[in-house]
Amino acid sequence: MRVRVNNCGIVLPLTVLLLTVFLSACDGVNFIADWPPAAAGETPPFVITRPVIEITERQNYFTYAGLVFNFLNTAEENVDRITVSFMLFDAKSQASPFVGSNKFEITKFDIVVPNENKEIIFSLDRFVYIAPTEPYLVDFFYISEVHYTNGLAWQDKYGKYRVRW
Repeated sequence: MRVRVNNCGIVLPLTVLLLTVFLSACDGVNFIADWPPAAAGETPPFVITRPVIEITERQNYFTYAGLVFNFLNTAEENVDRITVSFMLFDAKSQASPFVGSNKFEITKFDIVVPNENKEIIFSLDRFVYIAPTEPYLVDFFYISEVHYTNGLAWQDKYGKYRVRW
């Protein structure tokens, strides 16, 4: 005698449970990504200048290459770290100047108080193995996260607010 078990009695409650867990997890992610609250057409909590690559040494920052831009903190909280994402290309060949990936995500720990316009400098020295003779080309640059001293963060993980050339 064979007994046939109806899996619908198990699958439906399990699906509801998994969906509830997933939506609960997403709710926390949305809280972080939506701080400060985003209204339709609202801009990020900062203003930045177009980043440039410098290949002249900056004492205490970099020896061979660095990415430099200005960051104006328009939020009401102190920034304690900024994460940027971007791609680099060789100026002549427009190919990747690196062995491996030319995609970067780098974090800088720096305090930027509200309404302060600060020059932000990222060293690229740890990524180069031949000193560049011309500045790299920067593409798809965006601030992927701004972290505040109160523990909250603003995020743009997909480059919605990227700098366009």
